Parts: sequence; C-alpha cells; structure tokens
Amino acid sequence: MRVLHIFNELKFSGAEIMYVDAASIFQEKGCELTAMATGTNIGEYSTYFENAGYTVIHKPMPAIRNYFKRIVYYKNITKYLKENAYDVVHIHSSAARWGFAFCAWLANVKSVYTFHNVFKSRKITYPYHYLLRWSAKNIFKCSFHTISDSVFENELKYYFNKTNKIYNWYGDHRYYPSSVGEKLATRIELDIDEEAFVLISVGGCSPVKRHSDIIKALPIILKKHPNALYLHLGKGISENAEMKLAQELGVSEHILFCGNVTNVRTYLIAADIYLMPSKFEGIPITTIETMATGIPCILYDVPGLRDFNKDAKTAILIEEDFTILAQEVIDLHGDTKKIQAITQSALLNVANLYNMKKNALNIFNLYH
Repeated sequence: MRVLHIFNELKFSGAEIMYVDAASIFQEKGCELTAMATGTNIGEYSTYFENAGYTVIHKPMPAIRNYFKRIVYYKNITKYLKENAYDVVHIHSSAARWGFAFCAWLANVKSVYTFHNVFKSRKITYPYHYLLRWSAKNIFKCSFHTISDSVFENELKYYFNKTNKIYNWYGDHRYYPSSVGEKLATRIELDIDEEAFVLISVGGCSPVKRHSDIIKALPIILKKHPNALYLHLGKGISENAEMKLAQELGVSEHILFCGNVTNVRTYLIAADIYLMPSKFEGIPITTIETMATGIPCILYDVPGLRDFNKDAKTAILIEEDFTILAQEVIDLHGDTKKIQAITQSALLNVANLYNMKKNALNIFNLYH
C-alpha cells in the first residue's frame, strides 16, 4: 500500500511527530510512506521523516487567490497521484483538505482527512466551510477522522459532520517515567539548580497557546517560591512578545527560552510541574508525552484539555485565569500525595487511550 501524507510544512509538531514515531508500524503492514510539504518551506522536521523511511517531497501550493495557478497545481497533483500509483492520500493540512480530496477523487485514490483541532468558523464563513466538508465527504468520498472527544463532538455538533474517532498516540519508546537519580542528573546536565522549583511548557508560541499567562503568573509564584524557574520550550509568532512581557514584569532571569529542542524528555524529567493555559486544543501530544513521563499537569479547562479528565482525574483543570494558575501551582508544589495520585492515574490513562500501536493500526484499518 502506497500512502501519501499531506502537510503544510514539516515542523516539530504533533501530527508530524506521531507519524514519524509510528512509521515502522505502518511499514510492517506493508505501507510505502511519502510525506509531502505544501507550504512555502519544506520545514525543519523533514530529515526526521527521511530517517524514518519516508520519501519526502516539496510541492508548494499556490495561494487560493491565484486561481489559474491553483488549477494548474491541482492538475499536476492529480497526474502525480496517478503516475505514482498511490493507494491512499492522508491529508493533515486544512488548507489542502478540499483540493487534495478532489485530486484524489479524480485519480481514483482513497483520501482521508484528519481534523487535528477544534475549529470554529465565523458566521459569514460558516456556509463556505460547511460546504467544503460536505462536498469533500459526499462527492469526493473523503473519509474524515478526528483525534479526540472534543474534536469529534465539535465536528458533529457544530458542522453536523460525523467522523471516525481514533485517538492520537505518543512514542512510548521516547517518553517514560524517570529512574532513581535521573532527575538530579538531568538538572546537572542542563545546569539547573538542584533546589529550583521548575515549571515547564512545551509547544509553539502563539496567542492560542497563551504562554503569556504563565509569565503573568510568575511574579505571584516567585513571592512564595523565589527559586522558581520556567522552562519555555518552543518557538513561534508570539515568542518576541513573550520575551518582552517577561522583561516588563521583571521575571526574565527566571525564564529559560529554550526554543525547539529534540530531547524534550530530558527537560520534562528536570521539571516539577507542566503547565498548558491554551485557549483550546485538539488533544496536545506534548501533554500526553508529559503524562507518560510522570510529570503532574495543570491545564486550563477548555476543549481538548478537559478530555484528559473525562474518565479519570489525570490532571488539574482550572479556570482561564493566570492568578488561579499561580495559586494552583503554589498549592500543588510539595503536595506529594496529590501529585502521586494524579501522575499514576495519568500514566494508566495515556498507556491505554493513547497507545501508539493500537491507534496506528486503527488508522491503517481506516485506509482500507
């Protein structure tokens, strides 16, 4: 089976990491894998796909306003699908959903589209987005897949779009609890004080991720814990604004802006509490990975994050308020009994629901 995955840019992001991690599972089932980047740049994660056995190609998609170029692009994509005899086109980029489903239909190739987040349309664009979904599904026979309860329910209730729900997964060979003495060793490796109270967030910098709330919470936390340190992993459009905010609040020396790192588990092991104050999520891989590492999580009670507490209390969910975030961090620190209960529940939950082999095989079955 020849499978073509369609992304925007190949970045250090949830979907890309998942499908690199699970490459061997698909290959064992006889899949020949290709990853196509349709963005302006191929992306810094392309080498990871290549190392996992993917063929990587870059075919930038013209802007939608360039109608003639877009039509020619679709014609060339259809020709490419036929010439390379693909069996499945798996689309991950929302910008490519309708067009690649259309090309796959013309080439008589099965298409699958994954909704990776909780999308909402403005009133003026809702009919357009509804029509795109309806036509891709009912005319082009594209199979729709959602990654979490929140995304599934959003598509069903908001767009009247029934989808195949298959949960995301994490690489259990890369994320697992620390061994005795490993936390201290990683702090020495990262030059972090043994006695520091370490907070961490992992993810791209954007208004949706709302890392600014963690920075705003720091002055409150520092009054109680002057040795607090915030490990900020990830880059993005809001990074400079977040650095400026840290300077304005006088907390820059308590934040390490680490950028994109490949050894995420090392930083997680060094941390005491993980924070995610997002406005919404699909289901964040970074949070699943953190839970698999045994680090307690404080999350805003929003779609995609509240999913974690649907069946058991695996995280602390709080209102969207940085003062409440600060107080919860202060209260949780040192509460060994509460931390142990949450982390043990989380470990069991992620191992069951977000199991890589089980969920990747469900995706393989969807291809059929």
